[in-house]
Amino acid sequence: MQSVRKGRVSLVETATDEIRGQIVNGTWPVGSRIPPESALSETLGVSRASVREAVRSLVHSGLLEPRQGDGTFVISDDDSAVALRRRLERAELSHVTQVRQGLDVVAARQAATHRTDAQLAGIEAALARRKAALAAHDSEAFTAADAEFHVLVAEASDNPVLADIYRSLSAALREELRRAACLDTATAAPADPHSRLTDAIRAQDPQAAVDAAVLLLAGHVRDLALPLDD
Repeated sequence: MQSVRKGRVSLVETATDEIRGQIVNGTWPVGSRIPPESALSETLGVSRASVREAVRSLVHSGLLEPRQGDGTFVISDDDSAVALRRRLERAELSHVTQVRQGLDVVAARQAATHRTDAQLAGIEAALARRKAALAAHDSEAFTAADAEFHVLVAEASDNPVLADIYRSLSAALREELRRAACLDTATAAPADPHSRLTDAIRAQDPQAAVDAAVLLLAGHVRDLALPLDD
C-alpha cells in the first residue's frame, strides 16, 4: 500500500513540476488559461486525479487561479514573487506606505523619462477608469483602477525590478486605498495628483512627475492618519 501511495505522490509531483515548468518558461504566460484537465492528463501521461491534485497545489502556491465556469488561469510565473506578495498582504499598512514614499518617487521620475506611447496610453486608460468609478461612486472599481494606475506607472519606469515590486504590492495597495476611504476624499478635478502625474509623464517632465508623486502620497498618508517621514 505504501509503495502505491509513493508512486501516486511521485506522479502528482511530476505533473506539478511539468505544469510549473510550462508556466515559468512562458508557454502559458500570466493571464492565459491552462488546458483542461483531460488534455493535461493526456499530455502528461498521468491520471486526471493526479492532474487535479497538481493544479490544486499550484493554486495553493499562488501560480494558478480557478475561475468558476471559465477554467484555470495563470496569475503568476514566479514562486518568489508569490511569496513576496503574500508577505506584503500581511504587512502593516504604515510599513507599505513608508516603502511607497521612496518607490513612488523613483517610479514617477523614471516613467516620465522612459515611458513609451503605449505605456502612456495604458496609464491614461487607468486614470479614465478611476475617474469613471469615482463619478459612479463604485468603490471596488475605483480601488482596482487606482492600484492598476500605480502598477502601470511602475511598468513604464523601464525598471523590471521596480515593476515586479509594484505588482507584488498590488493587493496591499488596494487594502491601503480601502482603509484610506480614498473614494470619499478623491477629486476628479484636473488638480488631482493622479491627473498631474499623468500630465507630467505625458510631457516627459521628471521633476513635475516627482512633485505630483510626493503630493499624491502625502494625500494617502493624510487619509490614513499616518506619520510622514521626512
